[in-house]
Amino acid sequence: MELASFEFLKYIYLLTQVNKLGNVKIRKLMNHFSSPENFYNCKINDLKRINGIDESISREILSGIRDKEKYFREFDEIFSRAERSEIKLVCISDKDYPENLKRIFDTPVLLYYKGKLSETDKYSLSIVGTRNPTEYGKYNCEKFTDELSGLNIPIVSGFARGIDTIVHKTCIKNKSLNYAVFGCGADVIYPYENKRLYSEVIECGAVISEFPLGAKPDKVNFPRRNRIISGISIGTIVVESGIKGGALLTAEIAVDQDREVFAFPGNISSKQSEGTNELIKRGHAKLITNIDDILNELEVKLKPILKKDYTAKTDVLTLNLSESENKIYSVLDYDPVHIDTINELTDLTISDCLVNLLTLEFKSLVRQVPGKYFMRY
Repeated sequence: MELASFEFLKYIYLLTQVNKLGNVKIRKLMNHFSSPENFYNCKINDLKRINGIDESISREILSGIRDKEKYFREFDEIFSRAERSEIKLVCISDKDYPENLKRIFDTPVLLYYKGKLSETDKYSLSIVGTRNPTEYGKYNCEKFTDELSGLNIPIVSGFARGIDTIVHKTCIKNKSLNYAVFGCGADVIYPYENKRLYSEVIECGAVISEFPLGAKPDKVNFPRRNRIISGISIGTIVVESGIKGGALLTAEIAVDQDREVFAFPGNISSKQSEGTNELIKRGHAKLITNIDDILNELEVKLKPILKKDYTAKTDVLTLNLSESENKIYSVLDYDPVHIDTINELTDLTISDCLVNLLTLEFKSLVRQVPGKYFMRY
């Protein structure tokens, strides 16, 4: 996979150091200027033409450009330190930057990681939860992680005590791909009792952070970490969470990112289930009791990664369908598909499509939404 050049990484680093520039504005600058050289030679009027870049921000940018040699020296030191620690840098324009993460609003333009990234990360599911799980939570976390990772699905979590640690340890046991997203530098092991687990995760996947090397696990970092956990994934599973837990925040961020959210129902008297029960009650998470509840919801998106034995199992759903119904059902997703698209993909006439869609609706396999769009139940 192609990686950004050293000079381009220096350019990205400089942008991250400019006051008042966040990831969204940095991406606007990257899209506007065709090369770092064009950026370094820009004038204030060039900058002010960019939506969201006012005069105040423009002056901060120009100040950063004037001080670029200082930032380049800083980056040289960071890069040397990263090499010594076997930590790599990846920017948003790289091919091996996590695919799903590119589609969130506040995409981090630069990531540090140790281990290996995989093209299959686009099929990831994140599993998160409280640092103080009950035995019920521990059991379900290990069971679901074991079953999902055993189907080749990459798993993402936050390396914290409790549920996160169980997630990573279960993946290690299966030697399956998993990512630990840090709220500190990728070279800072936190919590320290997970020192051995840190090395094991690197063997089976990667630790990932947007924070610079040496960054401490400050409390303010963790909401930013949480958006990466959910952003890398196509769905987030909340095992247990209090009403104000970090896992609940991750779930709410996932909802904002238009990702699927799943939660375990819990004892109404348990504080560790207050958050998950509330997510389900508000309709922000789908109630799950087994992995089929997740896999049936995400079947189309996960099909390329699932092991063949599970694919065969899901095919049972279509055994009682006619040839035309099967054609239509196979091209539908959990996102709405227009009737014209169904017509093109199946080679059936519009009339035949509508007749068979109606029978699929009667079988509770398909539903129609406004605008002649159809989707799976």
